[in-house]
Amino acid sequence: MIKSILNLKYIKLLIFYFKNKNTTIKSSFVSFHTKIGTNTTIMEGSVVDNLSNIGENVYIGKYCYLTKTNIGNYCSIANNVSIGQGEHELTNISTSSIFYENSFKELTKKDCTIGNDVWIGVDSIIKRGVKIGNGSVIGANSVVTKDVPPYSIVVGSPAKVIRYRFNQKKIKVIEDSKWWNFHPNKAKKIFMEIK
Repeated sequence: MIKSILNLKYIKLLIFYFKNKNTTIKSSFVSFHTKIGTNTTIMEGSVVDNLSNIGENVYIGKYCYLTKTNIGNYCSIANNVSIGQGEHELTNISTSSIFYENSFKELTKKDCTIGNDVWIGVDSIIKRGVKIGNGSVIGANSVVTKDVPPYSIVVGSPAKVIRYRFNQKKIKVIEDSKWWNFHPNKAKKIFMEIK
C-alpha cells in the first residue's frame, strides 16, 4: 500500500515536471535526471536510467528497458524493447558479476545510440554499444548485435539487413534535409519538397 502511494506521488511529480513540455510519463521508473525532449511519451512500466537522453516527439511503449541510451527525435519504440542492458564478459573465468569491482559500469561499458526517426518493433533487443542509423526499422523480436546502417530494415536473431527503405540518392536528400530537427508542421513541408 505504501509503495503504491509513493509510486503515485512519483508519477504526479513527473506529470507536473513535464506538463509544460507536452511530455507524458506514465511510468514511475524514469529517472528525474534523464533528459527528455518535448512531446515525448513514455508508457507504463518502462525503465529509463539517469544516463539516457531522449529526443523530441518520441514514443516509448510499455515495459521497455533503456540503459545508457541516446535516442534521437521522432523515434517509435514498441512494447517490451530492451536497449543497452548489461552483458557479462565471456572471456573472464567467471561470468558472475560478484567479481566485478563496479558491476553496473562493467556490465554496461558502451552507450547505445538510436538515430532520428527509428522504429523499433515489439520484443526487440538492442545490445550495448550498438548504433542505429537514422530512419532504420528494427523488425519485431529482433536481436541487434551490431551497428545498423541508416534507412535499412533489419530483422532476425541476430538481426540482418533485408533491404533499404529508399535508394541511396533519396537517402542522401533526406539526410541532407535534417527534417527531424524541425517542428512537425515544418517537417511535413520538407517531406513535400523531397517527394
